Amino acid sequence: MSVFKKNLFYNTLLSISQVLFPLITFPYSSRILGPEGMGAVNFADNFTTYFLLVAALGIPLYGVREIAKVKDNPAALSKVFSELLFIHLATSLIAVVILFGLSYSIGRLRSDFALYQIGMSVVLGSVFIAEWFFQGTEQFKYIAIRSVAIRLFTIILLFLLVHTPEDKTLFYGLNLLAVVLAAMANMYAIRRMVKLTFRELSFKRHFRPLLIIFSNSVVTTIYLVFDTIILGFITSDQHVGYYSASMRISKLSLAVIGALSAVLLPRLTMAFQNKNFDEAGVLLDKSINFVIFLSIPIALGTLCLSREIILLFAGNQYLPAVLSLQVLCFIVIFVGIAQVFSHQILLPMHMEKMILYASIIGVLVSLLLNFTLIPIFKHVGAAMSSLATEAVVTIVLFLFVRKAVKFAFPFMALIQSVLTCGVFFIIKYAVLQLTHHAVAVILLTAFLSALTYLLCQVFIWKNKHVLDILSGIGIFSFLKKGDL
Repeated sequence: MSVFKKNLFYNTLLSISQVLFPLITFPYSSRILGPEGMGAVNFADNFTTYFLLVAALGIPLYGVREIAKVKDNPAALSKVFSELLFIHLATSLIAVVILFGLSYSIGRLRSDFALYQIGMSVVLGSVFIAEWFFQGTEQFKYIAIRSVAIRLFTIILLFLLVHTPEDKTLFYGLNLLAVVLAAMANMYAIRRMVKLTFRELSFKRHFRPLLIIFSNSVVTTIYLVFDTIILGFITSDQHVGYYSASMRISKLSLAVIGALSAVLLPRLTMAFQNKNFDEAGVLLDKSINFVIFLSIPIALGTLCLSREIILLFAGNQYLPAVLSLQVLCFIVIFVGIAQVFSHQILLPMHMEKMILYASIIGVLVSLLLNFTLIPIFKHVGAAMSSLATEAVVTIVLFLFVRKAVKFAFPFMALIQSVLTCGVFFIIKYAVLQLTHHAVAVILLTAFLSALTYLLCQVFIWKNKHVLDILSGIGIFSFLKKGDL
């Protein structure tokens, strides 16, 4: 198996765990904490996210690119790692001081001050995770094994320790424990590969590209989490709970789709740096088709099963979240495509400014729609705003990409996927004639829909990317080109 395929396998394994584990924990925690408890935790988490981004200063993306450039030069690798780690530490200390001041002085935040104290610790602890180092050196096997082990441990603690709505602080504290464990493991692993140095460090050379990527991260986060902040201040924790439940469910699948982006970033960085545009073109073609192949059925499948999904994973008390989930289910399509445009094309080509411009447009659209729709439609208004914002950002990024590189968007593949997914609703109607039990409806509809979708892609549309993958598996060797 090639290094690329191994990296993709381990990162996909990691991404699947990011989907499966919340499927185990979310039904439990949402029922234990209730809409208000979950709303309070998610409000604090989203507020803390801003400070995580300020502290990171764009390093999670920039670091992958810069580490990938020098991964074969031990001296340069140690130097770049040391510079970025010290920058991250300095900005994190500043962010923690500001977060402390705000959470202590603002009444809306001080009522849950314990949650924000945990948030401060998460901000500081995240410095020493340095995940960008392992991604840049393509150590996806290590990342996957470590992450899965820590998640399993925290899941066990969740079921052992969190039993009442009053345990919301303990519930959020498990995030901090995961950060601390990851930081300890990563620092131990890193010290065996690089030497932390204080000599001849050059911080200045990183500031300009970091500030551009940081500005983009901050701007992007404004429209990604500001909806929750506005919703929390204008309405109540209950509506935040409804919105957070539907947003969390709708974004679960992004972890799997994002697996390819993480693996491709170092590869595409080297391809564009070496002006190997043919290799870059092949990788991008596979990537965008992969996103479309997965995101369309996920979105329409979620729309089809939205009520049953909410009942299963959140419970009856979250039924008002069904409508917001029906809106947000389409977000996976736009975010998945936008990641290809930004992380796999513009970022490796050092065109961070284009990403920033698209994000600024997104912020303007988000603020306008949030302040217009949330007072009227509450959590559903926040969902409408989020979807519209992601759609606008994706379109703007596409326009920038078309000017930067020769890129043919596979519109036909998108249309074929949408047409095929129309069968999902017929399948669900048939299943409902047999049973109305939420679990049975989801399992039967999902299985039959996935099978129908795959068969149509292979035998009707003859999707070459699907055929290439399946034909490499022994029992499907008859699918090789010319055998159909």
